[in-house]
Amino acid sequence: MAAYTSAVRLLAGREFNTFEMRQRLAGKDYDEETVTTVIKQLKADNYLSEQRYAEAFLRSRMKRGETPWLAAQKARQKGADHRALEEVLGEINEAYDEPQAAREVLNMRDPAGFRFEDERVWQRQARFLRNKGYSSATILRVLKERSE
Repeated sequence: MAAYTSAVRLLAGREFNTFEMRQRLAGKDYDEETVTTVIKQLKADNYLSEQRYAEAFLRSRMKRGETPWLAAQKARQKGADHRALEEVLGEINEAYDEPQAAREVLNMRDPAGFRFEDERVWQRQARFLRNKGYSSATILRVLKERSE
């Protein structure tokens, strides 16, 4: 079956959720019945897993410096299964230290430390952390630590 082979090739590159796989196969002009059959078979063969997708997506986004809740928001927008996402998010949140993660993100971005005499640099760093999903309290705490 060509649709199954195509789906397995896609999964060799990265994890997909059911919604994304359905879109990809439909985009290759496979009919709805074929797509549904292929997805059922992929799940039966444990090639398509919502749990693995959620974990891979969240960990990938967190490596880029995003907070778990922001990464989960983006996963929801991509059609990730809500239950699998919540389960993985719960596991990640147990060990997640937001201030430490913010410090690491800033250290990767600016290992030498930035100049606090320039207010614009401080504001740019604060915006950067805000866009990564960090809370205002964490941002202020981490930036104050760096200025001392």
